[in-house]
Amino acid sequence: MKELLDSILVVEDEPLIAEDICDTLNEAGYGVAGIAHNANDAIRILKNNAPSLALLDINIDGHIDGLMLAGMINEDYEIPIIFLTSYTDPQTLKKIADLKAYGYIVKPFNEKELTTNIGLAIARHKENSRSLGTLEEQSTTKDFFIKKDHKLQKVSVTDILYAQAFDNYTYLITDKEKFLVPLTLKKVNEKVNSEKFFRVHRSYVVNLDKITEITEDAVVLKTLRLPLSRNSKSGLLKRVDLL
Repeated sequence: MKELLDSILVVEDEPLIAEDICDTLNEAGYGVAGIAHNANDAIRILKNNAPSLALLDINIDGHIDGLMLAGMINEDYEIPIIFLTSYTDPQTLKKIADLKAYGYIVKPFNEKELTTNIGLAIARHKENSRSLGTLEEQSTTKDFFIKKDHKLQKVSVTDILYAQAFDNYTYLITDKEKFLVPLTLKKVNEKVNSEKFFRVHRSYVVNLDKITEITEDAVVLKTLRLPLSRNSKSGLLKRVDLL
């Protein structure tokens, strides 16, 4: 029996199709992190597991379709997405391209095509993560001006301990101060644009230079303890130097 190396989240509201997909994945050596019939089920599985990839049907139960779910996964989880659907209209294809999916397979699926695309997507995602971890440091001396108390205050990226999501805003925490900026955590992470920052949890991005300890489910910054999600831990360990 082939060793199960990677697990897949299957989001499909047709039970027979979902069962067929799972059988195909198991035969190819993949595990199944869970089967979800709607977006709420998918998010629950993501919170409790660490799948290597999400396989999404676009037309699923509930008011959140597969495209909207993909946007949520891109926002909060560092895993590749492949769509498996019967929709092939130009508008849908454009939305899929905008979501930067790793693949798109038309139903009825071919087993070989499905498993090949999954294998390529996982390999490409892992390679992208490794490449990111070996990039030369970017913009770590960059400064930002942040509005506070009716003035613009300069803050150096190297002084930031971590960033914390707060609805559609983000708190930036330094050793001495706390700033609230009108950007989502994802936008702040993109704007910082430094290999020294890593998203350890859907609500936290930390400065890798400030981490003093990594536990099973947390990162420690001196006396501060922040949650570390299962989905982020493997990526974090690739970004720090290990002996």
